[in-house]
Amino acid sequence: MNRNDISMQDIHYFVEVAKRGKLSATAAELSIPVATLSRRLTQLEQTLGYKLLNRTTRSIGLTAIGQQYFDQCAVHVEAALSAHESIHSSLNHLAGTLRVSVMPGLTMILPAVLKELRETYPQISFEVELGSAGTARNGQPFDLMLRTGELEDSALIQKHVAQVQWILVAARSYLDRFGRPACPEDLGLHERIITGGLPDWTLGEGDSLLNVRGPTHIGTNSAALGVQLATAGLGIAWMPSHQALSQTLRELALEQILPDWKLPPATIYALTDNRVTPARAKVFLDTLQRHLRVN
Repeated sequence: MNRNDISMQDIHYFVEVAKRGKLSATAAELSIPVATLSRRLTQLEQTLGYKLLNRTTRSIGLTAIGQQYFDQCAVHVEAALSAHESIHSSLNHLAGTLRVSVMPGLTMILPAVLKELRETYPQISFEVELGSAGTARNGQPFDLMLRTGELEDSALIQKHVAQVQWILVAARSYLDRFGRPACPEDLGLHERIITGGLPDWTLGEGDSLLNVRGPTHIGTNSAALGVQLATAGLGIAWMPSHQALSQTLRELALEQILPDWKLPPATIYALTDNRVTPARAKVFLDTLQRHLRVN
């Protein structure tokens, strides 16, 4: 007998029929046709090479081998069904801990996202780490990893989350001192804080594209740090646009530069090793998407 020929579904059907003793009642409970159930039971018997059931027009009884088979299978079938129900409940339950790895560029948006989530779903706890590591510092795998750009040759499942539109910002104190750029060409005369190793900036307005070049003196791999440096009056930086942009600009005493000119957007993907998204991960992504949406 080849183990690959055995259907676990057929074993489940057999256990359910053996418990009820009636084919029609079992078929109704399993929501399958009686003929299909009968055929699957016959197929199981043929695969095993033994008769498991004595069938009459009114009832079904177990043969001696059938009773032995039932005694050994029933506990395992129940355990498998219990495991299935437990996992299903866990995935759909808005509770537990969500471990998330986030690129630093989203740092300024996360407080508002987590505040809303904690107020709406108090049973969910969050562990958030910044960076690109594949596991948390405590060795636990992340439930979600947020990254920009698609990963090639990755076994992880990638799900599109949102497109981030970048804007240019500078401190009012800096602009009062050095002037406000009136066109992209003026940017070459200002201190530009470089993020992600991109010294040349490409700005677009409609069908027009313009490359901004010039000497730079400060660079970082963190958009969040770039904004902090701009807040300190050190130059013009990229910042992700988001739902509460006006409030953020006011609080940081920043101004948006050249709002009609657009920087290349960044696409955020959620990386996970599971095709089924747990409910707590889904509400996190939904809330993040809403906060990244530009009105």
